[in-house]
Amino acid sequence: MTVLSAQDAERLLRFVATAAQLDGDEPFTPELLTQLGELVSADAVTYSEQDRVRERVRYVVGRTGDTCAELPLPYWAIADIHPVCRRHNGLDFGALKVSDFVSPRQLERSRIYALWFHPLGLEHEMTVAIPSPPRHTKTFLFDRGPGRDFTERDRNVLDALQPHLAWLWRAAQTRRRLRATLAAHDSGSHAETNGVILLGPGDAVDYVSPSARRLLHKYFEGRAESELPVPLQEWLDSPSRMLVRQEGDQRLTAARTGETLLLEEKRDVLGLTPRERQILGFVARGQTNTEIAQRLWIAPSTVRKHLENIYAKLGVRTRTAAAARLLGALDD
Repeated sequence: MTVLSAQDAERLLRFVATAAQLDGDEPFTPELLTQLGELVSADAVTYSEQDRVRERVRYVVGRTGDTCAELPLPYWAIADIHPVCRRHNGLDFGALKVSDFVSPRQLERSRIYALWFHPLGLEHEMTVAIPSPPRHTKTFLFDRGPGRDFTERDRNVLDALQPHLAWLWRAAQTRRRLRATLAAHDSGSHAETNGVILLGPGDAVDYVSPSARRLLHKYFEGRAESELPVPLQEWLDSPSRMLVRQEGDQRLTAARTGETLLLEEKRDVLGLTPRERQILGFVARGQTNTEIAQRLWIAPSTVRKHLENIYAKLGVRTRTAAAARLLGALDD
């Protein structure tokens, strides 16, 4: 269990509050990384989004004032031998440092040190990732040269911050999609799969776009004119989680930014039943069959049977591979 001092908890909340005020298309700016570096001290702080399947960098930003060193090799050349990257690729997204896996002496004798760390002047590294599929990884890197390694306090701070970082990324994604949806609305294209709801005081409904009205009618009982459907009202109390409604092979997701709700309809490419998606969601969170069974009030053998059906539908053989498919679908 992550335990923070009162001072660290206050600084973390202050960072999240500042980050939540950003309204640009990118969730993490150089200035924000500067503040992140005040929470966990490092010689360099970097945020990187990559497509490790196609071996492409999607987006990278460094802290204000950090010197951007020329990489000795493409990242793809060392990904398989970097101990932390291997764990992230295995869906372990928590805060990890290189010294969790190798001692300083072992690191100095390793191939990754000769190819990567030594040319960059690095001795210590800690990373934390937003849970994501390999084709769109989202990773924060904290690097230090010779001297003190990262501490358990640093790990606790980043582990506590990770869910908030994921929320900040989704909020920026929602802002981008909202702008695109509003542009389509302004052009008169109302038959889109995205819909917009504007909220007034007390979360009362001020405006429902024609496409949003269609989606509400399809996925909820009745229509929202002055009030939202009850499931949407209840979700507004905890919008950090994603609202998902299933209708056949299509699903509706809802996201909130400020006083605006964005509804988005997509075809469910996984082809799973609602129960199978629910169980796979728990698997992606690292829960065991017994834990899932206790949560859903069913037998562990029933969970196992559902997982067998999930594996068959997705064409995979392991929990890790199935969870990666789910993360990929949610990240689209």
